[in-house]
Amino acid sequence: MSMTTEMTLPPGSAFRMGAGLVVCAGCMFASQDAIAKHLTADHSPFQVAWLRFALHAVLVGIWLHLRGHHRYLRTSRLPLQLARATALLAVSLSMYWAVSLIPLAQATVIQFLSPIIVTLLSVAFLGERIGWRRVLAISAGFIGVVVVMAPEIGALSYAMLWPLITAFCLAIFVLLTRQLSDPAEALPAFGLMPLICAVLLLPSLPFVWSAISIENIPLILLMGLCGTAAHIFLQYGLQIASASTMAPFLYAQVIWAAGLSILIFEDILTISFFFGAAVIISSGVAIWWLEHHARRRPSSPQGVPPHDTEKYRSLRN
Repeated sequence: MSMTTEMTLPPGSAFRMGAGLVVCAGCMFASQDAIAKHLTADHSPFQVAWLRFALHAVLVGIWLHLRGHHRYLRTSRLPLQLARATALLAVSLSMYWAVSLIPLAQATVIQFLSPIIVTLLSVAFLGERIGWRRVLAISAGFIGVVVVMAPEIGALSYAMLWPLITAFCLAIFVLLTRQLSDPAEALPAFGLMPLICAVLLLPSLPFVWSAISIENIPLILLMGLCGTAAHIFLQYGLQIASASTMAPFLYAQVIWAAGLSILIFEDILTISFFFGAAVIISSGVAIWWLEHHARRRPSSPQGVPPHDTEKYRSLRN
């Protein structure tokens, strides 16, 4: 199947398969972060990130070649591809630093502040307009983050800044991904990204490299497989069903991360964590619903000229 061609499945089957793939992607992302948390106990986040992206680049390159895509590194928008890969690199480094200092579940749920930041950045830099409903959802999301961070706020722990940086960089990554929606850029956006990240990390390796123990080698390989599988699952899940329909299923990552945090790392999650996580997830789903509902409204409501429809929708939201 081409990377730019949607699968033709019955609507119900497409929804179930797309949702299943996106849920699997979220679980793979959480598993990758869990392995990174374990590895950062012995290695620098820079070394762990390089190992992750180097393996990802090799594995996705093999996968694309096996599928007949031999020119996936060619792009006509290299500066934008570089900016997007740099944003993802910042996401990984800040997330790995976060999970080395705080529970995996806590870092993951704060990371999901990114849909709210995407909305704010869209207003600030793309001139999009939002109504009072989205303002309430955004406000609720910030309250949720404060609740999740509450146990550390009194200590003014700098560790809590790292997942916030992750969320901000992830929002930039999402916005740059939107700018690369051209089908001709789908392959390089998928295959070139890990290669750029690995190359950008090379200068840091002489300063941070430490010997890798034999017992960590299987974990490193598994981390690379999880990262590659997550991106493949997500790519196909969003091809099978629309991204606007599948977006809420990405929150499976939060649930899986909470389970791993409790079972593997024996983290104690407080009531404030679960309440704050519920608020953040609810605000993200609310923003998704408002955007999805706006796109499904009639193109020209009664009494509104066609060229004013988008303004009408933004005011309604």
